[in-house]
Amino acid sequence: MNNWQNLKVYSPGHQAINWGFDYPQVVDLDTALAQPTSIAVVPVHYNNPQDFAYRPEFDALDLEQFDLVLFTDIEFRRQTDLINWIETTGAKNWLLTVGGLYSDETLDSRTIYRPAWMFTFLQWNSPREEFPMDRPFLWECLLGARRDHRDYVMLGFQQSGLLDSSIVNYRNIFMGSTDHPVSMNVQREFPGIEMQYPYVSPNLDPSWEVRGGKLDYTISSDVPWEIWNRCYYSIIVETLGDGNCFLAAEKIGKCVLARRLFVHFGASGWLTNLRMLGFETFGGVLDESYDSVPDNVQRWSQAFEQVKALSNQNPQHILQKIRPILDHNHHQLSTFNREKTQELICKIKECLQ
Repeated sequence: MNNWQNLKVYSPGHQAINWGFDYPQVVDLDTALAQPTSIAVVPVHYNNPQDFAYRPEFDALDLEQFDLVLFTDIEFRRQTDLINWIETTGAKNWLLTVGGLYSDETLDSRTIYRPAWMFTFLQWNSPREEFPMDRPFLWECLLGARRDHRDYVMLGFQQSGLLDSSIVNYRNIFMGSTDHPVSMNVQREFPGIEMQYPYVSPNLDPSWEVRGGKLDYTISSDVPWEIWNRCYYSIIVETLGDGNCFLAAEKIGKCVLARRLFVHFGASGWLTNLRMLGFETFGGVLDESYDSVPDNVQRWSQAFEQVKALSNQNPQHILQKIRPILDHNHHQLSTFNREKTQELICKIKECLQ
């Protein structure tokens, strides 16, 4: 399987691009089946009307007729559940990419970890090399839909008085946003403080918002350059605030691409897993021991202590000190993407030998 470019694949959703194929290699069903080697690329749970990945055009698709089926999970489903589902599809020879890593699961030889949202974000945005060093605000914190760890961060900004020196948004316009009360475990850390929600920073100029007047979940795919040009540091609040799944989505992709120092609020061990992917974190200027704290609220509390500690230091000195780390991570993002793509291509070639 040396002539990779001659392979043609059936991939209506064009997810074949994520497997290392080029757009000219994506063909219709009849053309794909007429190839010496027939390959299909489909999202997981494409045939489940109850799943967001449901694709009705695949309903009658017979996967048994393909020599190889490539299944793509862009979220963080469990590998065990996905393999059980794959066994119901009739696919004889298959590979699977997963978007999350669970600490209690060992990857099957046919499964490859690929942080889909991190890499897709990289496809959609161009990097920048230089940024203004003199910025009027300390932190940018764009919290998205309601989650316990995001409630904690919002209350932390209120209690610490850092709202005035930061750009913090906690909108109620995103998928999954609700007006439920703050959890008792979080609220007891902030006695007497009522969370401001929804909240849009008075420091925000609407012209800095991405996508112009369109504000919904799709803005997560864009870099808020105008906001970041005015803030020194970032808060990362990934989708998962606890549990044993490592999810590296577009939020870390943005910070890495844009050379941002960040404090992470989410699941335990997240920074450790990020370093295992070849990225560096900021132990030289932060106490990142919070990453190993098993209790959720205690972990978020210790992380916010680092937010407050950093806020009392000269931000320009901090950024100069960590510039080698920021540069390394910026370049590692592209390197990691290329390495993963090559891994997928090698796996496909092995399956077709």
